[in-house]
Amino acid sequence: MDKAREKINAYRAEAEAANERAEAADQQLKLVLAQQTEREQELISLQNRVQLLEEEADKRDAQLAEAKQIQQDNAATLNQSDIVLKNANTQEERIDNLEIQLREAIKNTQELDLLNEGLQRKLTQKEKDVETAETEYETLKETYTALKNEFEEAMRSLDEM
Repeated sequence: MDKAREKINAYRAEAEAANERAEAADQQLKLVLAQQTEREQELISLQNRVQLLEEEADKRDAQLAEAKQIQQDNAATLNQSDIVLKNANTQEERIDNLEIQLREAIKNTQELDLLNEGLQRKLTQKEKDVETAETEYETLKETYTALKNEFEEAMRSLDEM
């Protein structure tokens, strides 16, 4: 009789330990899912920022083309060399500034692309972590169910005695 009680107590302890592991796995799963959602939101935000920077780069390209066209038009239509030279210098400065802004926009886009790739890798890892946690959870759940059934069977055996 004492052995049966010890066995029952051992089963109870095992069941409680399995319950605790299952709860821990469930908590870990919730944490991983929350982190995944956060990363997805961060990724969307960065993708939006990349799109805005690309649009800005396109605008800068258009401005650069316009500035070059204006420079060409001014050079062709002005007769006085001093005015042409002054306008050309001004346009060159504007072009230089636009080229600098374009390079900065391209650099920002590249940095965001790298960041996006890193976040994609992290997201993939988090998804793998979630799958692992879910598998572990299912295993623990099955172990718990088996131990619970074994415990109930032992209790029925004791009741029958």
